[in-house]
Amino acid sequence: MNNHTEDHRQHSVSSPEIARRYLAFFRARDHLQIAGTPLAGTESTLFVIAGMQPLLPWLRGEAPPPAPRLTTLQRCLRMDDADAVGVNGLKLSGFNMLGNWSIGDYGRREAIDFARELLSEIGVDRSAMWVTVFGGDSVSHLPPDDETIQQWRRAGHPEQRIVRLGSDDNLWTMNSPGPCGPCTEMFIDRGEAFGCGQSTCRPGCSCERFLEFWNLVFIEYEWQRDGSFTPLPLRSVDTGMGLERIAAVLQETPTLFETDLYAGAQQRLAELAPGGGDSPQQQRARRVIVDAVRSALYIGLAGVVPRSDGRGSVMRRLIRRAARQGRILGLDQPFLGELVAPLVERAEDLFSPDEQRLAPQVAGLLTHEERRFARVLTTGLRLLDRVQPESGGLVSGEQLFLLHAERGFPADLAAEVLAERGIAVDWPGYLAAMERHHAISRVSVRHATDVTE
Repeated sequence: MNNHTEDHRQHSVSSPEIARRYLAFFRARDHLQIAGTPLAGTESTLFVIAGMQPLLPWLRGEAPPPAPRLTTLQRCLRMDDADAVGVNGLKLSGFNMLGNWSIGDYGRREAIDFARELLSEIGVDRSAMWVTVFGGDSVSHLPPDDETIQQWRRAGHPEQRIVRLGSDDNLWTMNSPGPCGPCTEMFIDRGEAFGCGQSTCRPGCSCERFLEFWNLVFIEYEWQRDGSFTPLPLRSVDTGMGLERIAAVLQETPTLFETDLYAGAQQRLAELAPGGGDSPQQQRARRVIVDAVRSALYIGLAGVVPRSDGRGSVMRRLIRRAARQGRILGLDQPFLGELVAPLVERAEDLFSPDEQRLAPQVAGLLTHEERRFARVLTTGLRLLDRVQPESGGLVSGEQLFLLHAERGFPADLAAEVLAERGIAVDWPGYLAAMERHHAISRVSVRHATDVTE
């Protein structure tokens, strides 16, 4: 982290202050502030994956909401993004989502006006802001969202900074059947230094020049299991502003990992591994570690403990992944628990008093799990160093399965280590080896039963 970034962040708005101002803004505009749902408080998924997920019964019209206008701060966890964490500076597994909702109340015009007003109030440079809108989809036969384009024009947003994209970018779903709709996303242009250098670079490009920080979703359809989209009887607005992302915008940090939310943990990690270096692999390791520890902290505060299945398996995976990345920085002893206190101290207002008291216990859980895994990690990494691909360029699934079955080394972690060496795994072979093992086990159980009878 450079000194300029550190100095600027100290004089810019803090993440807890951003959250306070966001919620106060919408409370002043007749939005009822509701408490965030516990991270593990969902039946449809292991964890809350989106700010609107707890509101689904209201958005579907299945139950009356406490008010037609709502706002909250919601913790979320998406493990489908975990493998991408650290590859660039914008991906997280756990994050905080600020949201405001209209349930059958206001529509596009008000949502866009609220957004522009709040952004001006908190100091976002609107001259660097771009927006994307849904440009229609020939497969689903959904029309382009011309109304949203008109509303951005009416509000004075320049036509040249309105980008029309397809359903992959601007048709919001929960990646499964349910309420959905076209969305408009807001981006900050961070300049050519962050870009790919292509003349066509704009929002929707895979480079890091354009940082998306706020999404306004117009919930109008129910995505049916047969792939069709049917109009909902109740039209609503669902918005999501990533706290970590707007913090990066306002604090002008190059990545999410250099905002105030991670600064304390990054500093402590640098103290623990002072010779960590700044190669791409070491930089990625630091990002993966602080992301995984904070996500594990959130899971632990939700009452989850490391286990081999369910929610506990997610916590265990995060801890083991972070512990392995520590080896890249030269950390051979348990260290993850050391990062919990800095994460909490730098964002105290985002943790309840009860959570602040529980945080040391979660730190102890992380340390205990990391210590239990240490020997397996050391042995597994040593064995993986000897693994070479076969003639097809793949590591056999049988090898990977035996490493897991006989040494307890997680297959997904082994695959990640091998991928860093440019080696892929024969996953069908792994699944076949697992099935053979299970078949042998079933036969052994039947034989033992016959003998006892």
